[in-house]
Amino acid sequence: MQELTKAEFRQIKKVCKKQAEAVITEMYQRYDDIWWRRIRITQSLYDHGEDTVREINRLMPNLLTHQPHISPSDEVAADFGFESEDALIEFLLAYTPRGPMREEVYEGLLAQSLAAYNVQPAPEHSVNANSGGLADIPF
Repeated sequence: MQELTKAEFRQIKKVCKKQAEAVITEMYQRYDDIWWRRIRITQSLYDHGEDTVREINRLMPNLLTHQPHISPSDEVAADFGFESEDALIEFLLAYTPRGPMREEVYEGLLAQSLAAYNVQPAPEHSVNANSGGLADIPF
């Protein structure tokens, strides 16, 4: 097993973070495009249920609006290539926050990179079982 210097490890982490950010940007591009355009709340949206509207508002605040110049969900669905308004609603309800997803992608990329160097990721904080759960202190 190969040892990495701290500088090499920091560089690998930096590259993985940039790659993770690029992957997340690509993964969430469609959500971003829809969010910037917004969706007007209409009766057809409420036909999916008030709980659905509430959940979309919770997942993606400020996506839904009553502004009259904003397109309703059926038009947004057509403009973004969804098969139906239902498919758009399902897509919006499947949204997961970026932070946890970014961390998951980063950790996967880091594990792949370290595997390429035949190195295991070191835990961030070392805990000694004999010290009652306190971290080892080098002094």
